[in-house]
Amino acid sequence: MIDWQGIATALAELVAKGPAARLVSLSVPLPRWPAVAPEAAGDWCFWQRPDQGLRLAGAGIALAATSAGEGRFAALAAAQRGLLAGWRYTGAPPRAFAGFAFAPEGGAPLPNARLWVPELLLGETAGRVSLTLSCAAERAHAAPARWQALWNELCRPQPGQCVTLPRARLVARPAQLAEQAFLARGRAALAAIAAGRADKLVLTRSLQFSGRLAPPAAPLLDTLARHHPACATFAVGGSGWSFVGASPETLLALEGSRVAVDALAGTAWQSAARALGDDKNRREHDLVVHAIAQALGEHCQDVVLPPTPEIMELEGLSHLRRRLLARRPPGLGAFELIARLHPTPAVGGAPTPAALDWLAHHHDTRGAWYTGGFGWLDAAGDADIAVCLRCGLIEGERITLYAGAGFVAGSDPAQELAETEAKLAAMRAALLASQQEQAAA
Repeated sequence: MIDWQGIATALAELVAKGPAARLVSLSVPLPRWPAVAPEAAGDWCFWQRPDQGLRLAGAGIALAATSAGEGRFAALAAAQRGLLAGWRYTGAPPRAFAGFAFAPEGGAPLPNARLWVPELLLGETAGRVSLTLSCAAERAHAAPARWQALWNELCRPQPGQCVTLPRARLVARPAQLAEQAFLARGRAALAAIAAGRADKLVLTRSLQFSGRLAPPAAPLLDTLARHHPACATFAVGGSGWSFVGASPETLLALEGSRVAVDALAGTAWQSAARALGDDKNRREHDLVVHAIAQALGEHCQDVVLPPTPEIMELEGLSHLRRRLLARRPPGLGAFELIARLHPTPAVGGAPTPAALDWLAHHHDTRGAWYTGGFGWLDAAGDADIAVCLRCGLIEGERITLYAGAGFVAGSDPAQELAETEAKLAAMRAALLASQQEQAAA
């Protein structure tokens, strides 16, 4: 299906065009999306927006930059500028990926913040499938053999996956103490808000399950995409672990000079005691809108703020959402904007410095990239980065799911705990559904 000799020839011709290239990428069409097992690739990633007809699956690492600490976004911005200046390619602008943890430290088993270009990138846009192959220019002589070996690993059938992690083995670990701790922190948050130390605080919790084996990524991602077509389905994986989710919230989308950011706050579900449009949800939503509008207004032009929120209906949940639009000036890149937007009050609190200080002092730890961000950036400077929500970390027999809820004046800790349960249910249902579908296959 793939002309590897032709690819080797095309790569040699691309490298020979000049010595300035740091990274080279070739793109070839494919007749269809192949059946692949991402876990076989070692380092792998996945991104899908079903409502946009976009699907991406990356394997291997051709080039990467990692960072941590308060200057992490500045470091990645510098790495992106260097990448764009030295990227030679054929076809449409190829894509890199980026992800980061909520706080400037932490994120294990993922690096705290990373920008990378996969060696192999399967892409599907509006039904057209392609394979983009990338390598550092200085390693071009060995790249075709490396690409072919990695491709063969990706496409090799994985025996026995359809029976991994049966439903009877998906067992929740005792969570009563963790729930009590969440309620206690919720009461402390409300006391801090009443004392004027913050307007909003977002508390998080996790729920752990044990299973016989880690579920295969492909059927889980397919299940998430089918059940959450309005979300960005995403995954990042390595040896023995994967971080998987379906996020309803766009942190930053760039298309040319156009900027789009979601203000997503205010939640209701079937058994919720309060309506989506009640005073608490509206106030929580307005805090997020104000912070995003202020950040965009300081660095972009023509900020457009919808006068009223729309209702985003998801499977089992509803949210208030406003998508803010703006126009970025030349030279303002994705990471410069991310540094100004993250964390929004939707995932941290308001005002941001006071909220982050309170969360740090109350040990609000967040695993992997939960409430950080993940998405793609391309060689033209466009980007789509989602907030990592409705997600979980799978490590062998251990599965950890994450969820959070925002506290403002008038919040009820028991209701906020119930909100986290409703959010956790999305990933839990996807895990069970993918197992049942695989077992029936």
